[in-house]
Amino acid sequence: MKKTISLVFMLLCVTFAAKAFWLSARWEGTVQMGKTQQTLKFNIGETRDGSLDAYICAINGEGTNIPCEASRLPGYYQVEIKIPSMNACFTGKVIDSNCIDGTFSQNGKEHPLKLLCKDYDTGEVVQYIKPLKPKKLDQPNQDSTILIPVEKEWKGSFNFQEVKFGHDDVTLAGTLYMPSGCGENGLPAAVLVSGSGTQDRDGAMFGTKPYESIASYLLCRGVAVLCYDDRGAGESSPLKGNETTFDFARDAQAAFDFLMDYEGINHSRVGYIGHSEGGQIAFINAASDPRVAFVVSLAGPAVKGRDVMVKQNLSMLDMVGMPYTQSQVEEIEAIFDDIVNIADTTELQESLRKRFAASTLQRYTPELIEQSVALMTTPWYMTFVRLDPKAYLEKINCQVLALGGEWDFQVDAETSFNALKASVKNVRCELLPEHNHMFQKCASKLESLNYATQGEISSTTRGLILDFIKGVYTKKQ
Repeated sequence: MKKTISLVFMLLCVTFAAKAFWLSARWEGTVQMGKTQQTLKFNIGETRDGSLDAYICAINGEGTNIPCEASRLPGYYQVEIKIPSMNACFTGKVIDSNCIDGTFSQNGKEHPLKLLCKDYDTGEVVQYIKPLKPKKLDQPNQDSTILIPVEKEWKGSFNFQEVKFGHDDVTLAGTLYMPSGCGENGLPAAVLVSGSGTQDRDGAMFGTKPYESIASYLLCRGVAVLCYDDRGAGESSPLKGNETTFDFARDAQAAFDFLMDYEGINHSRVGYIGHSEGGQIAFINAASDPRVAFVVSLAGPAVKGRDVMVKQNLSMLDMVGMPYTQSQVEEIEAIFDDIVNIADTTELQESLRKRFAASTLQRYTPELIEQSVALMTTPWYMTFVRLDPKAYLEKINCQVLALGGEWDFQVDAETSFNALKASVKNVRCELLPEHNHMFQKCASKLESLNYATQGEISSTTRGLILDFIKGVYTKKQ
């Protein structure tokens, strides 16, 4: 408990974690059982709530309709398909995006079985394709094509392409998730902007890759997505140490500009998907760029940073069941008021030291005091606390979807929704019950704090993002 509370003043807008392979496709393989062979064709579909529907559609080329019970096993790298009417079961591990290698067991005997991804309509093995090339690129591409199962909603193929772009002396490296077969009008596209902290293009955290998960989901349904390494991560430029939210907003703008000059993308249908601070960055950029077609905010703060941080600390105390008094509320408020009101950094540091030393919420050691003061007087932290997004929100003319979790203790959804509704002309706000800051659907309010064990970003979240972007896409025709 002490360790948790000692982090109260240091917590800020952690990004979400998720990982999944999209299994909606026709899967086919041949199993050798003694001297006989059976070629099995499975149809697997992913439902809106994330569960799987499956049936055997053919055995040895003859059509059938045998119901199965399909599910992902823990870790999402394995799938289990039970066939009760045949007293059989297949358990396999996802090797890559078009192969599940495993074991088919029937009547107590086990046989190796490898399933390959097939096109729903033609039944052919999905082929690799060559990535599209951008119109302008200062540095040569390194193609990295990865196969993804075909979805019913999209008849083309898919690829990842390694890209580089930037501005001034900053180089950013990323992956463009690009569907092929875009047609004359091009595809809708989004820049995925990370939350606070240095993250790679996949948002790798707790052994998962949430940005890859979101991008793959949209890719399989006809939406291009650009994910990139933050400064200081992956192949992007190193951090200088004095960056603020506005510097990261310039990075996101460079990513947006890159998409605006990319072949195969409809440049009237490009927008942002931003999580936490990334949502705030999307608001900032959309306010000054009329080319932005949409913004999806995943727990993006829409009120003063000072208010976000006060509410965040009080919510954290509530979540862990630590009682506090009104004087302790004022204690927390005074800390963030100092950051807003004291312009001189040296004077601010001294004031914060005194407040931490006198804290009644917990005992701060000299080392912890210095760590807290050092963090809270960085250019990024001070800028975030002092930032009031209201002036930016009032200038946004594009469509905005704001999602928030009922159990998000870091960015209060109701507070942000009220601010957005008061300032943004065209906004839709959706509160997701039992969801946390990482948009995981959680078993309990207390469990929502444990991001490492709550699984992937919910299918509800992904579905709302897709429906919104497709809606913007339709209206722009």
